[in-house]
Amino acid sequence: MIPVEDKDSPFADDTLTAEQQSYSDEQRAAREKAVSKHAIAEEVLDWLRTICIGVIVGVLIVVFVLQKDNVYGPSMEPTLYSGDAVFTQKVSTYFNLYDRGDIVILNGQGMEGYTKSEYLVKRIVGLPGETIKIEDGNVYIKPADSDEFFILEESYLPEGTKTTMMAFGLEKGYDEITLGPDEYFCMGDNRAVSNDSRNLGPFSKDRIVAVAFIRIYPFTAIKFL
Repeated sequence: MIPVEDKDSPFADDTLTAEQQSYSDEQRAAREKAVSKHAIAEEVLDWLRTICIGVIVGVLIVVFVLQKDNVYGPSMEPTLYSGDAVFTQKVSTYFNLYDRGDIVILNGQGMEGYTKSEYLVKRIVGLPGETIKIEDGNVYIKPADSDEFFILEESYLPEGTKTTMMAFGLEKGYDEITLGPDEYFCMGDNRAVSNDSRNLGPFSKDRIVAVAFIRIYPFTAIKFL
């Protein structure tokens, strides 16, 4: 008698031939491999997105918010020395938020008496609308809403520092000048050697590039400014 497969048996298709089992394993392995490749690709793309976002944010910060500037020359001694590095912020330049005493980065190109291409590092001494007078080695300030001068106290200067005028600045009348609504009188802390508003005149607000807020180098002399 020839055996006949029982079609109604629950065990009729329960076994696979070796060839069928091998094919099924290959399919499963192929699916797992495809899933693994997809997961790796997703992870790589996620890393690339993160890196791209980081680069874009970094560029935006450098261009619009924060930058590093190096100091050259002795004009800001003893506050800053040649070779120092500072972090400067640009936020103040968007809103014209400046205070007396701020150390600022200035673009002096095109100003009479300035022939270099480098930016200047100076300190804001006079604010818009004020009258600045330099006399007897002192700096006098007359606020816009006052008729009287007061002597500017500059604790950041070495004791005994005298502020004097330069011949060119005297000819231009910079020894006593009333600042316009967008003008700032800026000087270096090393008054004896600094080429500043005493010689160049007041700086308009559009010449202020950034405001220094911390010295980051040398590492042994890190400090907020």
